[in-house]
Amino acid sequence: MPDNDTTPAVNEVYSTIGLRAIVVAKLLTDETDSTPTYDPVQPLIGAIDLDVSDNSGEPDAQYYDDGEHDVVLPDPELSGTIEMADLPPEKQALLLGYRVDKNGVVIHNADDKPPYFAWGFKSKKSNGVDRYVWYYKGRCTMPQDKHTTKQKDLNRQTQKLKVTFVKLNSTGNARAFVDEDSEAFATAKATFFNAPYTPDFTT
Repeated sequence: MPDNDTTPAVNEVYSTIGLRAIVVAKLLTDETDSTPTYDPVQPLIGAIDLDVSDNSGEPDAQYYDDGEHDVVLPDPELSGTIEMADLPPEKQALLLGYRVDKNGVVIHNADDKPPYFAWGFKSKKSNGVDRYVWYYKGRCTMPQDKHTTKQKDLNRQTQKLKVTFVKLNSTGNARAFVDEDSEAFATAKATFFNAPYTPDFTT
């Protein structure tokens, strides 16, 4: 191989290998052509696994003059499963819209309607750098409620939440994500999880 090889260096890529620091913020307003508003961010401790799939559907393409021309893309709709070591009753009440009585007892009522939340988290990469992520609008369904009697071998019972993530009505944004070692991200890094991230497209 010649010493004067001028082949450009290939940038390294690193797998994501972790999940931690999940936070949620309740969506308060999401009106067309306005800025969405949220409650303050709250931590959600005990994350084990997050699996999100795209269920948006296929683009609707119209062909004419022997080619693909007019393409209508479906709105983003992402379905996810979040596995937690446990989801305490007060956190279930928060995420699922349940009421809590004066004795701290959570009441699941037939009329309960889960509110929308923004979901943020960090995912460690194999080079030690975190990927920072926000999903702007997600709604939960009741987690699997399974209890198994104690046996000789330990049988841990976790909580799995199903979440559907959709776009914001106000902005059309569905998610935001960045690797923390991105040079352009240096200024925004410190406040990224203070609230659901607001994009800045100014030059």
